[in-house]
Amino acid sequence: RLVVAMAVAPPTMEFVPAKKKVAGWDSKDSLCEVYFASCERLGCTANSEVVRQLVRRAKLLAPLPTHRIEGMSRAEMLNLAFDHMDLDGSGTLSIPELVGFARGLNPIKVHGDVRAMIKQMDKDGDNKISRVEYLDAMRPIADALVDEEFQLGILETLASVPDIDDLPDRESKLAAVFRHLDVDGSGSLDQDELVAIFMDGADPDPAEARRNAEKQLEWLDTDADGVVSQVEFVEAMLFLHAYMSDENFHAHCEEMMREHKHVYDFSNAFLGPRGVEAALPALARDRTFTHVSFRGCGVRNATAAKIAEHLAGHPTLRYLDVGSNPISEGGVVHLATLVEKTPSLRDARVDGCHFTRGFSDVSENLNPDACVSKQNAARLAKALATNRLPPPPSSEEELAALDVEAFLFKRRAEVKALFKNIAGDDGKVSFDALRFGLATLSSEWNALSKHLAAFVNPERVFGRVDGVETADLDGDGLLSYAEFARALVKETARVKVIAACKKRRVQLKVVFYALAGDGGRLSAERLADGVEGVLVEQAEDHWGFSVEEMRSVINRELFRGATGEFDEEGPDAELTWGEFYARLAALS
Repeated sequence: RLVVAMAVAPPTMEFVPAKKKVAGWDSKDSLCEVYFASCERLGCTANSEVVRQLVRRAKLLAPLPTHRIEGMSRAEMLNLAFDHMDLDGSGTLSIPELVGFARGLNPIKVHGDVRAMIKQMDKDGDNKISRVEYLDAMRPIADALVDEEFQLGILETLASVPDIDDLPDRESKLAAVFRHLDVDGSGSLDQDELVAIFMDGADPDPAEARRNAEKQLEWLDTDADGVVSQVEFVEAMLFLHAYMSDENFHAHCEEMMREHKHVYDFSNAFLGPRGVEAALPALARDRTFTHVSFRGCGVRNATAAKIAEHLAGHPTLRYLDVGSNPISEGGVVHLATLVEKTPSLRDARVDGCHFTRGFSDVSENLNPDACVSKQNAARLAKALATNRLPPPPSSEEELAALDVEAFLFKRRAEVKALFKNIAGDDGKVSFDALRFGLATLSSEWNALSKHLAAFVNPERVFGRVDGVETADLDGDGLLSYAEFARALVKETARVKVIAACKKRRVQLKVVFYALAGDGGRLSAERLADGVEGVLVEQAEDHWGFSVEEMRSVINRELFRGATGEFDEEGPDAELTWGEFYARLAALS
């Protein structure tokens, strides 16, 4: 009997079948390895759609696009690198194309390097590098390198991104945008990549984004091959944006180049509660995705708790869809906690969940306003409303672009709360109290990051820096809230002008030398007059600051030395370009 029983015993359940281990599942830092281990631990069969999305994502997260050169010969890699730099597909590399990519690899001495490269490679003297010229020049260099060094050079080229400021026309700028959107480097945009484009702040619903992507794919895909080529994309975008001025078109391209999104959409994967739980450790490992949908996946209260446990505090998660799931009061508590602990999470779809239907609260309290589900739902809604407030700036560039007046208005309750916390009962703050308060409380009130706290320099606010007027208008040595708010607005103008001048350094240098003439020296007042003329001629939006804001920075105070005294030549002295720019940069 024992022998018979052993013969008919059911086979051991295989939770990760061999067919699920598709190519790339075991790459370095693989998300699939984490997922498969979770499936084995939970006794859950791996889901093919989850595997597909995780393998694709792992390729995108790799610091260098190694998947693009797998199985290629050296000649094929060189041709791939040439195609990557040939933005317009003309078959030649122009100076703007080379400058754009060279700046991405090494921003120092770009133009000189490009001129030397063209002089060496350009055999026919047309100031362009053909494919033949490029390959002829690169072969002896490649032959001197071992495989690892050669592949690293190719991968660094493929990972480089052109600077669109160096690109001369709309076609080449759109080609750069296309390369940015083509995240897998396939040379075409598929539906997954188009979905990310349509996941915007106005309607971040993955289902709606996928429907929009399908419509756009049908319209853009003129040859009906199921993907959008670079030619199809550029032609369509040129038509759609023909009404834009060159400045607005450039700004729009810059905005698209800055955008980074990744969407995990499991709404059609039929995961079930255990399947959702199995995917969570892999998602927690990915620290840069932005959207995830578990709509209709069978998420229950316990699963909602697991989602909160794994994703709370995620640095980039913006959108969570758990709609059409059997989540009741016990689950919405965890969702509210997740949102409260994740400031980046601003949209959560919960339509169709039990707690939204009004019949899942079985408590004896019949007062609708005291209903547990309504209380918890209100907590969730409040947390989302808080996260939707303007985020604190996290870099010098974001700080420069910050509209402080709008920021203070939208977060006025929090700003006043912190100010009162620092100021005390009398509603005014001293220099020492402001310095101490900003250092200790800025992180607690979740309105100003360390960057903005450093920007609110008490020495400048109280006029203890020579040449800077104090915000203490009544001279009592204390700041009221109104005086504090005015100081923030004034300091923002300074930061904005400095950041814009750094960004437009080349244009500013051209203006400087055009005004300075043969002498090569210029006073701050003359430079300010010249920049004002340029602002009027080119429109202020091109530079990013107004005449008034510019004159608050480019003025005679630039001539004060480190001691606060004017230079020996006086406030009307003339500076070289290098001296002027060094002083301007030192103000940031």
